[in-house]
Amino acid sequence: MSEDPRDARLQALESAITDIEAEARAAAHALCAHELQMRLENIARRVEALRAAQPRSAKDGTA
Repeated sequence: MSEDPRDARLQALESAITDIEAEARAAAHALCAHELQMRLENIARRVEALRAAQPRSAKDGTA
């Protein structure tokens, strides 16, 4: 049986949240402005990737 796309989406979101939490913790302990900027950029890239992978119906609010 194939995996339910909703389950796959939930797993992707859970993974992204875990990654973002780790980057946020690291950013909170950044030793310099450059490291902080790098961590924040990593978070932004992860969020952008999630938005790009979002199903069309969820983007326009019709889901």
